[in-house]
Amino acid sequence: MTARFTVLASGSSGNASLLEHDGFGLLIDCGLHPRFLTARLQSIGATWERISAVVLTHTHTDHWKDATLAEFRARRIPMYAHPQHFAYMERAASFAAFNAAGLTREYADGRLIELTKNLTCLPVRVSHDSVPTYAFRVDGLDAQTGPEWSIGYASDLGCGSPELVTAFAGVDVLALEYNHDEMMERASSRPRFLVDRVLGDLGHLSNKQAAELTATIAERSGEGFPGHLIQLHLSKDCNKPELAAVAGREALVAMNPATEVITAKQDVAAKTIYLARRANAENRATARVKRVALKRVTVRPSLPGFDGSDW
Repeated sequence: MTARFTVLASGSSGNASLLEHDGFGLLIDCGLHPRFLTARLQSIGATWERISAVVLTHTHTDHWKDATLAEFRARRIPMYAHPQHFAYMERAASFAAFNAAGLTREYADGRLIELTKNLTCLPVRVSHDSVPTYAFRVDGLDAQTGPEWSIGYASDLGCGSPELVTAFAGVDVLALEYNHDEMMERASSRPRFLVDRVLGDLGHLSNKQAAELTATIAERSGEGFPGHLIQLHLSKDCNKPELAAVAGREALVAMNPATEVITAKQDVAAKTIYLARRANAENRATARVKRVALKRVTVRPSLPGFDGSDW
């Protein structure tokens, strides 16, 4: 059964992606104001009516907006998030009404979310300084043939983990953060504490780190997988699309040089990917998903000049 996946926006000013499958639309993150989300949906021939549910990676403000939450309430669109996410969102003006409307849905570490009988989403805990932060593996299923296609989505993380590699083994689409070029980051005029944050294990992946993680996942995935690499959350100041693209292609040259590399942007939707069972599906590695248990880290809620958004 064919599905389509589009990164609508990716970067420090707002993140959102739309998966459409068999009449069900899953929005991953909602970091765009309703007006901009409307325009981005229209640009790919979609509307708000296509959104059936939202799943949230974490609570940095480039991944959700209070005004968008209010729009979800008006349209009766539920949100899946971790209980700690909802606890944080209680300070938002629109949350009380959203919660009272019965639209909150809680997920837990490593516990499968059954969105429909043919669509599942697995939250995988990752290392980032908005605690907790999650990546997701989304699987499209067929009652007779089993898994049809899979997406691995990890937009914000400071380092990879064996659990993430295991969860993303065999995905058709690997959507992974390629945030910064380390040399550009170190040479930037940003305050030292922000540079240290980005480069730390609770910050963001550099092109080199992301490429190493991409190669490791590809090695675990089987010949021909992933079919697409989508590079997420590029820094507008400390990265260049061509640098990220070269790093991604080099990471895949050994295992699957035919993989399409797409570098997502902030201001326009990325190329839409159509998903269906592939002819080489028998090469797909079986993902053995394990519960992810990362050490909890207490993070200061606010730093001078830093409002919680990702750089």
